[in-house]
Amino acid sequence: MKRNNIIIGVLAAVIVIMGVAFAAFSTTLNINGNANISSNWNITFVPGECTSTSKDSGNPSSGTVSVSGTTATVVANMSSPGDILTCTVKVQNQGTLDAIRTNWALMQNVTDTTSYTVSLLPTVNPGSVLVAKSGDTVAEETLTMTITYNSGVTSKPSGAATFKAVATYEQSL
Repeated sequence: MKRNNIIIGVLAAVIVIMGVAFAAFSTTLNINGNANISSNWNITFVPGECTSTSKDSGNPSSGTVSVSGTTATVVANMSSPGDILTCTVKVQNQGTLDAIRTNWALMQNVTDTTSYTVSLLPTVNPGSVLVAKSGDTVAEETLTMTITYNSGVTSKPSGAATFKAVATYEQSL
């Protein structure tokens, strides 16, 4: 019987210790806080210029480039097969977040692709083109669209040729 009293006493002590331990670990912790974001995203194109290499210096090819956000539109007035028109746009990061160019692609080709060849530079290596480093207020990148009036064309297309290209930027990690 004495042995049973000792066991009951030990079990009662264990239950009391477990109750105290549970109470110690059962406290409630409340954390309140606020977060404010003061950064901004502002990637935009700035109109560039077009230069031509024409076979006929008396009747050179010409072009204009216009921009809207990160879309560039080139209107090309080509004179002779073999002429090349190179148009540039500058990309400005006027925001405070770092940006990476992930795409620069021909969006729309309104003209006959047998008459023109269009190339875009720089080519895209996804995630490798850093536009703005931390702390920069304005960083620039130049993107180029080259339009070639194909040499094998025997009849001139009517009117000007219009090409659109769009660049895609994402936040740098």
